[in-house]
Amino acid sequence: MRVLVASEADEASVNQRDALLRLTSWNANHPFHGGPAWTRGDTHLVTIREHHLYRDRLDRDLRDHFGTAPELVVYLSKHRSESRTPSLTVHPIGNPAGADFGGRAGILVPAAPRWMTAALRNLRREATGLAYAVTYEATHHGPFLETPTFYIEQGSTEKEWADRAASDAIARALIDLEPLEAPVAIGVGGGHYVPRHSDLALGKRIAFGHLLPAYVLPNLADDVLAQAIARTPGAKLAYIHRKSLTKPEARQWEERLTDLGLRVVREADLEPDPAAKTS
Repeated sequence: MRVLVASEADEASVNQRDALLRLTSWNANHPFHGGPAWTRGDTHLVTIREHHLYRDRLDRDLRDHFGTAPELVVYLSKHRSESRTPSLTVHPIGNPAGADFGGRAGILVPAAPRWMTAALRNLRREATGLAYAVTYEATHHGPFLETPTFYIEQGSTEKEWADRAASDAIARALIDLEPLEAPVAIGVGGGHYVPRHSDLALGKRIAFGHLLPAYVLPNLADDVLAQAIARTPGAKLAYIHRKSLTKPEARQWEERLTDLGLRVVREADLEPDPAAKTS
């Protein structure tokens, strides 16, 4: 069972939900905790009243309601940034350090690398002709779940949150989403939008789960790094954005990741993915 989650407290989230309902057929389901719900095949679309960032353990409530534990949870959301750049993004969730925006401090939520990377590629295809950047974001913010989860977002201002074309692109990216067949990695280094990891995922056979940007690395606890690996299902690889670190830092991170059982790869180690050209 896969679940798409809209929040009435987030206008872009509601717009994305409405686009999904408009662009394909759904069957009305019993309300979920008072909010409207629909079903299409093995995918459920639910609406929660509160802001999604602060609804911990939603996966437990979904299991109790539907009688089946979800294999994947996807949150529909707005994106906000100081740069105000029009963006469509996907990202894993959890807090490498503090919990300023929901979730639990120092706790990462299981990622969904093959699903999330497939969504990133679909977004690039569906946003063709739109003036939006399409990118990963680094792991950040709540809520807390124990099920593989990712966020899909449009932003970065009120103008983009209300943009029907952007909402439609997200809806099309999610309709009939299937996981990408590719080796799984965690990402280390880079900025909040992890551009190197985004570029690799869009062109090479690799699917990223947790993404730890350079700004969290100096104080990253050992257990959080271990979580990033354990909570990226299937992770065997790691990619370091070396230019975002000093050479000694990059060497230290390569040794640390290797000691934890990952193969640290460079771009030349990755196979081009012909399917990426049509994604």
